[in-house]
Amino acid sequence: MPIFWRPQFRIGQDDIDADHRYLILLINTVELVLRFPEEPRNVELALAELRRYAQNHFEREERIQIAYGYLHLDQHKREHRALLAELDILAQRIHATLEDPDGGIEGVKEQSGEITAFLRKWLVDHVMKADMQLVPLFRKPVVR
Repeated sequence: MPIFWRPQFRIGQDDIDADHRYLILLINTVELVLRFPEEPRNVELALAELRRYAQNHFEREERIQIAYGYLHLDQHKREHRALLAELDILAQRIHATLEDPDGGIEGVKEQSGEITAFLRKWLVDHVMKADMQLVPLFRKPVVR
């Protein structure tokens, strides 16, 4: 079941909100290729794009936080690094399953529900907990 953008995900900063929408699309794509992993290259590409875009998003979000003078930037950066590390571990796990003669495509299919639940939680928890703390920040003028 894909994730859909909901108004309660909006934090009020257009670039960040657009990034979050695209991250939802990428997670939905990863979910789809994990459910139908007959072409392992698609799994690798979807995970690589999710990782690449997440890193770019986090960097962009941190630059915006700096511009607005966000006081909890260091904590937010740590959360971003932890999320990327979790994503790296997940990608390694999927890759190892695909390479394992006892795992392979069927092994990925068996893990797909658990993996997509993790990715949904990964994104939604971060947006709803950490990023929602940014909402009041975007009601203030940018610090120059």
